[in-house]
Amino acid sequence: MNKNPLQCVRMICFISFVLLGCVAKAEPIRFIALGDLPYRTKDEEAYFALIQEINRQKPQFSIFVGDTKSGGSPCSDAYLRKIHASFNLFEAPLIYTPGDNEWTDCHRLNAGGYDPVERLQFIRALHFTDAKSQGKNPIALIRQSDLQPQFSEFVENAYWISGKTLFATVHIVGSNNNFAQQAEYVPRNRANLAWLETVFAAAKQNSIDHLVLAFQADMFYTSKSATSDQSGLRDSILLMNRKLAELAKPTLIIHGDSHRLIIDQPFMAPGGSNRRPLHQVYRVQVMGDEQVEAVEITIDGSKNSPFSFRPLLLSRKP
Repeated sequence: MNKNPLQCVRMICFISFVLLGCVAKAEPIRFIALGDLPYRTKDEEAYFALIQEINRQKPQFSIFVGDTKSGGSPCSDAYLRKIHASFNLFEAPLIYTPGDNEWTDCHRLNAGGYDPVERLQFIRALHFTDAKSQGKNPIALIRQSDLQPQFSEFVENAYWISGKTLFATVHIVGSNNNFAQQAEYVPRNRANLAWLETVFAAAKQNSIDHLVLAFQADMFYTSKSATSDQSGLRDSILLMNRKLAELAKPTLIIHGDSHRLIIDQPFMAPGGSNRRPLHQVYRVQVMGDEQVEAVEITIDGSKNSPFSFRPLLLSRKP
């Protein structure tokens, strides 16, 4: 059928406009955050069902924010290997950052009376053998151990970029970040602070629109976490408050540790008595323990408030 030339020009212009719009507009990023599970043998059935449900949802990736067991259950090689195998049941990439229960608390007699540093070394050798995530379809990660040879031991700290969002993991854990064991805490804390500096610098250099930081510890478990000289979290909180204020970009902090879904704005801009919440910075604390559930998170750069959240719940038997 013959068409009017003007109609053809209009159609070409319309198609070009649509195609250019598709190229310019970044697609939303949808991923899953979970952690602090499975805590007991009876929870394992629900844990594997949760993995199946996550696979059905087809996220771009999942982030596991530590605590693959309870603090009082055995830290055996066999159990840790079983969890490692379960991570490779995720169809999409699975990025893991360790929690305190799988290493710092392993000295407890009911956990097996292990040397925590030996357990951490075992976890590093088990989960972080190369610069890739876990899951059936792993992605490449940029690791601190590769970028900074002076911190070659800290293979668990990593970042990756998806679209205009930079995601990073930092090995900050509960139990006061193992502050009581200074021989372990001091070098890891130094590495973590250096890694946070690197991550924020990378966000600026890559003209990132959004930043996501994931770790295990609930930094606001007590009101003294940001002030006490006996806090293993204070250094990280103070640095993050300063860097988040300087970055001034929408940022999401993801962690576990306290086993209750929370979405709030606890990070504060430096400024003495004039301190104020950083209005572009949100944190989500995932469920865990008896709540064997996860959170689906979407980042949509076309919206003024880019982060949205949907609890991923399993159906319960009456």
